[in-house]
Amino acid sequence: MNLDRVREIVGDAGFGMMATSVDGQPQVRAMAFVLLEDGRLWSSTVNISGKVAELKKNSKVGICFLDSRKSEVRIDGIADITGGPDKKKKLLELNPYIKKHFPDENDPKFVHIEIVPTRIRWKNAGFGEYTEVI
Repeated sequence: MNLDRVREIVGDAGFGMMATSVDGQPQVRAMAFVLLEDGRLWSSTVNISGKVAELKKNSKVGICFLDSRKSEVRIDGIADITGGPDKKKKLLELNPYIKKHFPDENDPKFVHIEIVPTRIRWKNAGFGEYTEVI
């Protein structure tokens, strides 16, 4: 799986817009993600966030990243919010900004989000077809 172009777009975008679904109604919010070598995405949230309840009901998500040149990446996947202290500690290392919200991996409010992609595709700005990655 060649994620080079995906990595460029995600890195430049900074944030992705993640959509969940509640009773058939899309719910979209900006989130910061770390893109791992194998295409999985990691992020975090607080345990009282509405997205935690949404992901417990329906773990299917869609995420769209748009970079400064208007190129985009779309990722469909399944969210897993069961990541324990080891994954939380690694996420704190990969994205030190999270320490503003959670002092360490043992903070009971810290929820680790892992998106396991079922489809990844990207395209350059303008009209055109997506390049399928997986």
